[in-house]
Amino acid sequence: MKLTVMALLIGLCLWPGSARGEYDLDIEQVIDGAYRQDSLTRAEVGAMSMRAESYVRKLNGDGEVEEEKKFIKEYYFKDSLFKEVYLEYSLDGQLQDEEQLQKQIEEAADASIRPLTPFYPENREHYKFSMPGVEIQHGCVSYHIVADCMADDENLMEGDYWFEANALNLVYAEFHPAKLPSKIRQLDMSMSLAPVEAGYWLPVGFHLIGRGKVLIFIKFYFEVEEKYGIPEIKLDLPDSFFKENDDER
Repeated sequence: MKLTVMALLIGLCLWPGSARGEYDLDIEQVIDGAYRQDSLTRAEVGAMSMRAESYVRKLNGDGEVEEEKKFIKEYYFKDSLFKEVYLEYSLDGQLQDEEQLQKQIEEAADASIRPLTPFYPENREHYKFSMPGVEIQHGCVSYHIVADCMADDENLMEGDYWFEANALNLVYAEFHPAKLPSKIRQLDMSMSLAPVEAGYWLPVGFHLIGRGKVLIFIKFYFEVEEKYGIPEIKLDLPDSFFKENDDER
C-alpha cells in the first residue's frame, strides 16, 4: 500500500496542469509558499528518527577512493533540535569493534544541515533570489529558485533549489556554505527528498564532495554519501532527550 500511495504522489508531480494555476506563481509566492510548507511539515511530523547508512571516503586527486568508512547511525530531529547515535562502524568493508567505533565517535563533529535556511524570513535580507523557470526535477514539475548569499557567513547556505509545483515541497537542492570554513576549498552538497512517509516529503539521500589544503603543499579530498531509511514520525521525545550528554554520539 505504501508503494501504491507513493506512486500516486509521484504521478501527481507529472500530471499536466495539476499544479496551482498552471505553474504561474511568481518568485515571492514560491519563496513564501516553500517556507510555509516546510514549517507545516515540521510541525505535523513532530519528533522523528531515521536510520542512515553513512559513507565517508578519502579520495586521491583523481577522485579514486583510498579509504572508505561506513557508519550505521540513527538520526533524531525535533524542529531545530538534532541528535545522532552511532550504531556500527566498518573500515574498507571490515566491521570494526566497539573500541574502534568509540574512537570514531570521539573524533566526529555534529552535522545537522538545513539547506532551506535561505528561505527563512529572518535570513532573506542576506540573499538575492532568482527563478530560472519551471523544470522537471527528479520526475516532478518544479519551480527552480537560485539563492545567492550576499553575507560572508559560513553558517548560511546558498545554491539551487527545486520545489514541486503542487504544494512547494523541496524536491532537490544543490548548495554550499556562503563562506567556506578554514582550510576548506570546496564543500558542495546535494539533498534529495521524496514523499516517503504518510505523504510527507523527507530526505532520502545526501551527498557531499569536498577538498581542502593544509599548509602549502598538502591537499586532501573527501566525499560523504548518506542513504536514509523510512523514518518514524510523530515520536514522543522530550527536549531533554536531545540535550543529554550521551556516550553513543
